[in-house]
Amino acid sequence: MQISYSNNNQYRNAQSFQGLTRIMGRRITINPDYLEALSRISVREKGSVGNLPKDLFELFKSESKKENALKIAQVKEALNDANKILSKIEDLKIENANHMNLNNLINAFLPKIAKINIQPERIPRIITEMRKRFTPDKSVLDSISKQAGELLEKRFKAAGILKESDTVSLTYLNQGKYKNTFKMRLLDKESNDIIHPKVLLSFKSVKSSMEQVGVLLELMKEYFQNIKPQNYLNVITNVLDHASVKVVPPEKKEIYKKSLLDIYTKMKIKNEEKKFLDLIEKTMFDEIKYNGVNPESNLTQFIKRSAGHPMAKSDYIDVYYLNTLNNVGLSEFSDKGLPPITKKINLHKYGLFHDDLQFNKNNEVEGRVIDYGGIKPLNGFKELAENRIARRYYHKISQISFKDSQKTQMERVKYWNKLYESAMSASIPNHKDILLALDKSKALILPDYWHLLSDVKASL
Repeated sequence: MQISYSNNNQYRNAQSFQGLTRIMGRRITINPDYLEALSRISVREKGSVGNLPKDLFELFKSESKKENALKIAQVKEALNDANKILSKIEDLKIENANHMNLNNLINAFLPKIAKINIQPERIPRIITEMRKRFTPDKSVLDSISKQAGELLEKRFKAAGILKESDTVSLTYLNQGKYKNTFKMRLLDKESNDIIHPKVLLSFKSVKSSMEQVGVLLELMKEYFQNIKPQNYLNVITNVLDHASVKVVPPEKKEIYKKSLLDIYTKMKIKNEEKKFLDLIEKTMFDEIKYNGVNPESNLTQFIKRSAGHPMAKSDYIDVYYLNTLNNVGLSEFSDKGLPPITKKINLHKYGLFHDDLQFNKNNEVEGRVIDYGGIKPLNGFKELAENRIARRYYHKISQISFKDSQKTQMERVKYWNKLYESAMSASIPNHKDILLALDKSKALILPDYWHLLSDVKASL
């Protein structure tokens, strides 16, 4: 459901009572413009979503609510300011991109560029991997991480959260499409962890992300348009011959070669070149619906509210605090020090699936999903993600399960028909939402039993 800015006034009063966190948790909104506007009009929250981790809060908790509120604000402000330092990494990537060895960059990715024609759904993954080549070297990352860590240490000590002998360690971990991650440790004078390590999430702004994509596409354009036709076949043949079997399976080598020749041809024709590059840019821009600080604030709060607390023993890492205006977040660090997983979160119950898990196994650490970016509505189930009442009744039907498959189906049909008759007679509240749930929940009933459903009988 698209919500225009003109509809945002209805939330101007509601947000002051519900809070940004609660609004984010009520439904999935596949509209980055709306989420951005929601953050701006939620003046009281100043972009703040969620809460600080309990173990961090316990370091300064007192009997005074006023004092607690002040310390919480100081911690959040420190995280916001630390991220201003960390965001310099994205600026440096643009500088690095302008000094890249063009042939080395593109030749290294030719086998994967071939997949853009063959498997266009892999475009975000391929472009993200290429953009990683712009990343500053380790010494630069360490220097920037150290600066941000020193700021946090200074602020935490000034607020009385840490002792003078305590330290803050911030180290670069990894990056995704729209964020960099850093391990944050609060250490005592013996270098022991004061609380369980956390992950500082440094989200990339939409502007810087798309600027990097634009620079990359210009580099691709320059490469393909500059290489001489008589040299290109030799180049791709050599690259494909020396690629690993994992990257280029022998049985697909000819398909990849044809794809690269087709791309080369397109890049030599002005209109075709524009179509090809526009497809990549549009695909990357579409990913902003499911990645970045606003969508992930929405997703984390929605899943936490839907799946129920606590998240500590679930197979999804707990994301505590996010700030949609300052592009920063704080989550748990997944390691063996966390409690054993006893709760599996089934996204399908909420009409969702995790697209990135299919292509990036690094999104799962120690059995826990650590990245909420790339969670999307199942095809045809977008309405469930946006309608909590329909979602609840869909879930009720999905929970009807017995060892005997036939009994499961018959009981689902029985409950389905009961809801249908109540909804059609309007004898139950929210009957329109229930009809939506019934429509979607037909997927939970095998076709062999559809003739028993009341809506089918009514049409006979």
